[in-house]
Amino acid sequence: MRAMRAHMTYVSTAALGAVLALGLSGCASYSESFAVIESDMAAQRFDAALRTLEQQYQPGRNQVVYLLNKAMLERMKGDYAASNVSFESAKTRMVELYGTSIREQALSFMVNDATRSYSGEMYEQVLLHLYMALNYLQLGDLINARVEALQVDEQLREITQKTPENRYTEDALARYLTGMIYEERGEYSDAMISYRQAYEAYGHYHKNYGMSIPDYLKHDLLRLSEKMGLMSEMRQYKKEFGIEKWMNTAELAEQGELVFILHNGLAPVKQEHAITVPDPATGHIVRIAVPYYQTRATPVTGMRVTAGNAHAMGEVVENIDAIATQNLEAEMPAITARAIARAVVKAQMARAARENARQQNQNGAALASALAGLAVEVMGVVTERADTRSWLTLPARIHLARLPLPPGSYTIKVDLLGNLGQIVTTQEYPNVVLRQGAKTYLSPHWIPPNDSSTRRTP
Repeated sequence: MRAMRAHMTYVSTAALGAVLALGLSGCASYSESFAVIESDMAAQRFDAALRTLEQQYQPGRNQVVYLLNKAMLERMKGDYAASNVSFESAKTRMVELYGTSIREQALSFMVNDATRSYSGEMYEQVLLHLYMALNYLQLGDLINARVEALQVDEQLREITQKTPENRYTEDALARYLTGMIYEERGEYSDAMISYRQAYEAYGHYHKNYGMSIPDYLKHDLLRLSEKMGLMSEMRQYKKEFGIEKWMNTAELAEQGELVFILHNGLAPVKQEHAITVPDPATGHIVRIAVPYYQTRATPVTGMRVTAGNAHAMGEVVENIDAIATQNLEAEMPAITARAIARAVVKAQMARAARENARQQNQNGAALASALAGLAVEVMGVVTERADTRSWLTLPARIHLARLPLPPGSYTIKVDLLGNLGQIVTTQEYPNVVLRQGAKTYLSPHWIPPNDSSTRRTP
């Protein structure tokens, strides 16, 4: 009998050790493993960041988030063609994961949400098309930029149909950029539709995120409504916006136009909030783990773009920090419900393990059942982790400035400004060529030095 008890103790301890090893191997969350990459991005060591990303990548359920971050790093280093290849691969994989497999759903219900393949948040799926369009615009490819604009429309329509109750059913910047693409191609009717959609979307942004309609969009609406003879609509905008003068379509066609889009800082990072407590009904340990967003601060709140004697002030046109945070808030009831359901199931599994051990071991039943139940209970605790995956290389905010200028070559000076209007840093872009009747896009990223040390809980 003593030998049998010793054997059961050895087996259960071995099982417990394996469970603990499994739990400890997953202690570092996805977001925590990204710190080295963030440091390289802040120092503009994009090749080093890409190498680290590649070394950390484990094929399988993290493929989409890996491709999204890879594409953004390639974009940051100026390799727009390679970036779009990676974005296209991410897009393909997202489509493949549209219907999550029954096996993955069952596994996530038993273990944790991070065991499912990551298919991207809804706003991430839309921003993928936005960044592909921006890459094409940087490459001077209006045709393919237009294709991505069309896919934005399709993606947003699908989101509205699937989750009409969600706050994020429109993306104002994506609509606005679509309008600019259409207008440059001379597709004025489609451009006007997109500008109207952007106007309505910014109305929702004002309600949900405290953002205002950009002045640049106000001028676009006035110019296009006048161009298309929509005089009643034009007068309505004129009264609402309080704008008396604007550059008409003919005047703009004589100019070149700089469209400067700054991708400022880094989007909030998901962290884990976990509670490990004894179940009052049974006395056994249970763990509930859910994600929350932690804001990554940036000292830059505005910008001023100068070319020659002309300048334009930047406006915030997308607040990804707010969008991501509120998107997670909307999902929290479902995430929390799944976590609680898993805790119940894991407690039931521990009781079943004890009972099974008791039935199979008449001699030393108490010890065997206790060890079996303990092993399953510990497994339930160490495997309960929040899903902290997200597109971590997205910016916190996107700023826009537009500057019509006579055709020619310019040195563009950009002052990045702090809360009090002070200059945080200045960047220059020499030999920027503006062509008559065309838009020239510059869309750099700026990440504050040592960004990973500036995180703060909202």
